[in-house]
Amino acid sequence: MSNAALGADYAQAVERLAGRVLGALRGTQVPLPAVSDADRPADTTALAAVRVMGPDLFAPALFCRQPLPQPDRDTLDTALRVFPPRPGDSVEARWRDRTTAALLARGAAGADPAGPYAGGEPYADEDSERAALAEAAGIAGIVEDAEDTELTWQERSQRMARLAPLALPEVDGPYQQRACLHVRALSRGATRSLMRRDHPTAARLVRWLALAQSRGASPALDVPTVLDHLRLWGAPSARTALDLAIARRLLAATEGGPR
Repeated sequence: MSNAALGADYAQAVERLAGRVLGALRGTQVPLPAVSDADRPADTTALAAVRVMGPDLFAPALFCRQPLPQPDRDTLDTALRVFPPRPGDSVEARWRDRTTAALLARGAAGADPAGPYAGGEPYADEDSERAALAEAAGIAGIVEDAEDTELTWQERSQRMARLAPLALPEVDGPYQQRACLHVRALSRGATRSLMRRDHPTAARLVRWLALAQSRGASPALDVPTVLDHLRLWGAPSARTALDLAIARRLLAATEGGPR
C-alpha cells in the first residue's frame, strides 16, 4: 500500500472515530469500537486513530462526570503502548499524549481536574496514585516547553489550534491557563480563520475560547454567534463537528445549563 493510501486509511479511521465520540456525546452510541478480542489481533489502523484523537475520547465521560468504561480504557492503554511517543514528535503531539495518559491513569471520573499537573484523590491511597501517574508519564514521555510569552498572536493561534483536544472540562495545565490569559490573541486568530474560510481551525480556536469563557475570561468576539455560523457553514467533517459540540457544551455549563 502506498503512503498516500495508508494516510487516507488513517484519516478515514480518525473521522469514523470522531463520529463515534460525537454520537457518544449526544448519547446515541458508545465511543470506542472493540479493536481486539481473544480471537482477533488488534486493528492497528483503529489504534492509530485512537492515539490521534487522544483526550477527545474522554469528552463524553468528562461532560457526564462518569468514569470511562473499562473496555475503552483498555483500548486507550493498548493504543498508547502500540504507538508510543517518538523522539521526533512535536511538542503539541507529546502534550496530547501526556494528557491522554494522565486522564487514563486518573479514570476520567470528572470529580477533580485531570492533567499533567493536577491534584485530586481518585485513588485509594497516595502510593497508588503516584504509581499510576508515573506509569502515565512513562507512556507519554516527559514534555516541557518554555513559557511562550514572545509568540505573536498568529503563532499562538496556530499552536493552540493544534492543541484543541486539551480544551475539555475538568482538565487543567499550562495551556488551559494560557487560553484564559490570551483570549484576545485567540479571538483574532478565530476571526482570521473565519475570514479565510478555514473552518476547522476556527472551530478549534472557538473551542478554546469557550473553555476560557467557562473559566471567567471575556473573549473579544461573540462565541455563541460564531458557533452558530460554523454549525451552518463550516462543519462538513465529524472532527470539526465534535469541536463545535464540545465548545457548545462548555458554554452550556458556563450558563448553568446541562452539560
